[in-house]
Amino acid sequence: MLKFIRGKGQQPTAERQRLQKDLFAYRKTAQHGFPHKPSALAYDPVSKLMAIGTQTGAIKVFGQPGVELYAQHTLVNNSAAELNVQLLEWVYGTGRILSLTAANQLILWEPVGSTLVAIKTLSFDGKLKKVSSLCCSLNKDVLWIGTEGGNIYQLDLHSFTIREPVIYHDVVLEQVPPAYKLNPGAIESIRQLPNALNKLLIAYNRGLCVLWDLDTSSVERAYIAPGHGQSVGLSVHTDGSEFSWYHADGSYATWSIGSADPPKNVNYVPYGPDPCKSINRLFKGKRGSSDVIVFSGGMPRSAYGDHNCVSVHVSDGQKVCLDFTSKVIDFFVTYQEDSDVAQVLIVLLEEELCAYDLTDANIPAIKAPYLHSVHASAVTCNYLASQVNQAVYERILRAGDEQDIDYSNIDWPITGGVLPEDESAAPSDDEEAAKEYEILLTGHEDGSVKFWDCTGVLLKPIYNFKTAGIFGNEHDFRDESAADNADPLDEGEPPFRKAGLFDPYSDDPRLAVKKIALCPKTGQLIVGGTAGQIVIADFEDAAEDSGPLKYSSMNLVSDRDGFVWKGHDQLNVRANLLEANAAPLAENGVNITGVLQVLPPASITCMALEANWGLVSGGTAHGLVLFDFKNFVPVFHRCTLNPNDLTGAGEQLSRRKSFKKSLRESFRKLRKGRSTRNNPTNQVPTTLEARPVERQIEARNADDGLGSMVRCLLFAKTYVTNVNITSPTLWSATNSSTVSVFLLHLPPAQTAATAIPPISGNAPPQTPRRISAQLAKEIQLKHRAPVVGISIFDQTGCPVDQLNPGENGTPPHRLLIASEEQFKVFSLPQLKPINKYKLTANEGARIRRIHFGSFSCRISPELLQSLHAGSPTKSTRSHGEGDGAANISATSGGRGDLYHEMALICLTNMGDIMVLSVPELKRQLNAAAVRREDINGISSLCFTNAGEALYMMSSSELQRIALATSKVVQPTGVVEVEPLESEETSLPANDEDESDKETDLQKEVSEAIKEPPVATQRAKPVEVSVDRSSLHLANGLSSSNSPNRANETITSSIGDITVDSVRDHLNTTTTTLCSTTTEETVGRLSVLSTQTNQQTTTVNVNDIPNINIPNLMDLASKSNTTETSTSSVVIKSVITSISHEKTNGESEARTTKTTTHEESQF
Repeated sequence: MLKFIRGKGQQPTAERQRLQKDLFAYRKTAQHGFPHKPSALAYDPVSKLMAIGTQTGAIKVFGQPGVELYAQHTLVNNSAAELNVQLLEWVYGTGRILSLTAANQLILWEPVGSTLVAIKTLSFDGKLKKVSSLCCSLNKDVLWIGTEGGNIYQLDLHSFTIREPVIYHDVVLEQVPPAYKLNPGAIESIRQLPNALNKLLIAYNRGLCVLWDLDTSSVERAYIAPGHGQSVGLSVHTDGSEFSWYHADGSYATWSIGSADPPKNVNYVPYGPDPCKSINRLFKGKRGSSDVIVFSGGMPRSAYGDHNCVSVHVSDGQKVCLDFTSKVIDFFVTYQEDSDVAQVLIVLLEEELCAYDLTDANIPAIKAPYLHSVHASAVTCNYLASQVNQAVYERILRAGDEQDIDYSNIDWPITGGVLPEDESAAPSDDEEAAKEYEILLTGHEDGSVKFWDCTGVLLKPIYNFKTAGIFGNEHDFRDESAADNADPLDEGEPPFRKAGLFDPYSDDPRLAVKKIALCPKTGQLIVGGTAGQIVIADFEDAAEDSGPLKYSSMNLVSDRDGFVWKGHDQLNVRANLLEANAAPLAENGVNITGVLQVLPPASITCMALEANWGLVSGGTAHGLVLFDFKNFVPVFHRCTLNPNDLTGAGEQLSRRKSFKKSLRESFRKLRKGRSTRNNPTNQVPTTLEARPVERQIEARNADDGLGSMVRCLLFAKTYVTNVNITSPTLWSATNSSTVSVFLLHLPPAQTAATAIPPISGNAPPQTPRRISAQLAKEIQLKHRAPVVGISIFDQTGCPVDQLNPGENGTPPHRLLIASEEQFKVFSLPQLKPINKYKLTANEGARIRRIHFGSFSCRISPELLQSLHAGSPTKSTRSHGEGDGAANISATSGGRGDLYHEMALICLTNMGDIMVLSVPELKRQLNAAAVRREDINGISSLCFTNAGEALYMMSSSELQRIALATSKVVQPTGVVEVEPLESEETSLPANDEDESDKETDLQKEVSEAIKEPPVATQRAKPVEVSVDRSSLHLANGLSSSNSPNRANETITSSIGDITVDSVRDHLNTTTTTLCSTTTEETVGRLSVLSTQTNQQTTTVNVNDIPNINIPNLMDLASKSNTTETSTSSVVIKSVITSISHEKTNGESEARTTKTTTHEESQF
């Protein structure tokens, strides 16, 4: 009880709380990969920007590599149709974009920093007003909206209202030739002529196209497709003299705008004469003197109707039909500047983005810099190799370059947006950071491992390692290569070419990769699969004396006579690779040295690699193996199966119980419950009653077959035998909370290579070239929960497996065992419990993954001294009391000392991420990172050493999050925005004065944003939200060109803001701040509405980042008043009380009153 009371009484000090805010901050930073369920595509040839909309309401804008902007539609009436983006249309050259949702809502988006903000919304009602097509004027002032009813409405982009005249279909019908007597149907396409901006080409659904003169509001010319073939769309050529018209019967024709007569080949069906499917989109361009036609669809309906194709037909006779494995959503073609020379074809598919070089006759693929499909084959495991050194990274890059030989070298055409100038200079500030990379490895169902460079905003594919070629029969391998080169069997078959990387099918499920390990210092790669196979490879140059592929197997149940394996068979290594005269298996700069087969061939559940010792360890449901891959000999194996459980069911059938047994148990429970109800005196006090603070945890069955599964393995050089000397060890833990410690005896040659002194003399002498292991200790945790992680860390909290070879860290070492239910810290080598953190008992969540992360910030020397004085060092603490101030490495810098701290990061099954100090296990941060329903997201999350994490937010997309303030990777590129011109060009003089004053405020707020994040000691930081979109945006940013980044918290230290200066701003300007005095975030703006020149802008500012200003302490909204001025700006929720902290600690309150002017504007 005393321990309970004492533990509750210890609260972190004020200095520690301030330090926590400077060290830890959760935010979502960047998104990698391919958008989930894309539905719309748009390209701005003026700004050179591409936008993709999805069925889930996301919009993503991409410019040059590094320029990425995100937006998300929100639910208003709780209808999924409000999120489904159906059309996107750029306001050319302005940076703004319009989206149309399935709910018939039109929304105008404007870039602000790295986000898009919805500034205007317009809803259409009625079935006849269902929007079918959009076309934005090249003058950037009007949007033409075509509807299903056949009418065209003009939307004024400045006022965002419909203006006259409307182009009604019955007015158009009066002016077309009398031969056309049909209802023309829906508007399928609207195009403005590039050489005559006052003329529109309008294509109706039922084979009618008209040239409409906007000046005279009349039909200048009508074009009627013979047979009234159903229209799909138009494509106007760059010179404005011709247009291509394509139809639902798979035909297209090029019409002259100056003549109403149909062309000779008006019924040309490229894949006829059989009935064909609709052509959905068509572009026309030039390559030299030849015409290039690019279109999607048009396949023969009966024979190839299920193919997803984009065809490239050249007038010189060359035809290519790109056959994709997923549905074509849309595509566009980029052209050379001011010409009709087609350059690049970019195709948006349901599962990937593909690009092709149209200037080359072979139409080679282009490797895009972003939007790579992570799930080309289904992702089965993720592994993040953190702090990979420069040498290993360059070797992986060299191997990957050999795979990219077939890609085109043409420049990427989408180059819009602006990158900040200081980005290129950033790595030179810290040379160490430039030498280390973060590499994400994804294991796939087809046996491949893909390497992704995720150091920066771009997720770059750098290498694809394939293991499928090692396994199988030789004749299978030959048949596959022959099939690829097979010629078309039928002459009438379209000239198909396999295109795209998305291939969801796997020949053999046993190839799927389950676990990966990559040594960041040496580049040693280990891949574990579903059938117990462990592939060993490295990125070294192949030695001349290396022989054929090596193969070894280790049987875990060789001493269990009654064991029968009932699962799948093992994979067979191709026999020709194992022949004595076979060449070493080196493909694309990677050496595959050998394959280790674990028997029975159950899935690999965990792996550990220690490249400096030449050891790899693998665990399955039956036990663990230790293997020396340098000498390619087994070291030892250990079976973890219960001797009574010899069913061999492994992980799939181990929980099975007979029907008779389960019925018997059910009746026993019913009988027992009835007896306790009838006889209440026999009730036994439960655990929950005895300890009301904790939840009751169900006891786990010790005989459950799943308990034998090895969950985690760890190599560590630590104190096991005595306190003076470190020994190489292997730690393993199972599902039943059994932790085993194996002492490794390394031969002297290998020990010297890692600068380890020989092991203690009482160990039996070993043969010089043989590694051996023996069981040293075993720990059985009482609660028998599965162990999800083991880590050994030194006094500074640094895990010993992250240290450089030869380093032992600062003694003493401590052992952390994380089960699903709790963390427990033990001393080494005594293995005495030091500390415990019960997560499941207190909160009901279970631990899924742990990692140690490094956190740092700059602090003042005075704060550093107070932290040192406030708590003893860890080496003198008996039970880990204090605030973790010993995790300090302080170096002097320009803005203060650099404070460094190691902490434990933990992910729970509820999707929460916690940061705990070590070894005290005190919570520093708790963030709801992943939705608790997103099981794939939680299971795929992996951490970096710098306090970042990546997880699969969908089957094809990765979300990046940051937990540290010191390491935030997010898009910094911005899109310049052209000012939205208003109808009134001249302003009264007093309006100009007001706008000048507002500009002055913008500058001051911009300077606040521009301040670097600095942890200050003067006052506790208070968050103040500033409405960014209420500022006049000259180029999408505030007037200092400082990028307002999404999801960012900026802590600023501004000493010259006083209450007087704030009050002056309140009195002389019309922009005010609104705040609430909640404990966590002070200053959340609710909704701010401004109206300037009869234009209304409503912004939900909860999505806009906060700005911390330490000197503004207690901002409270005492009343809601309205202040209006001559510039017609209405502000809601005005600040009326500001409290300022004096130097002596007292608080002085000053109140400013505002008056209300009556003015009817809305």
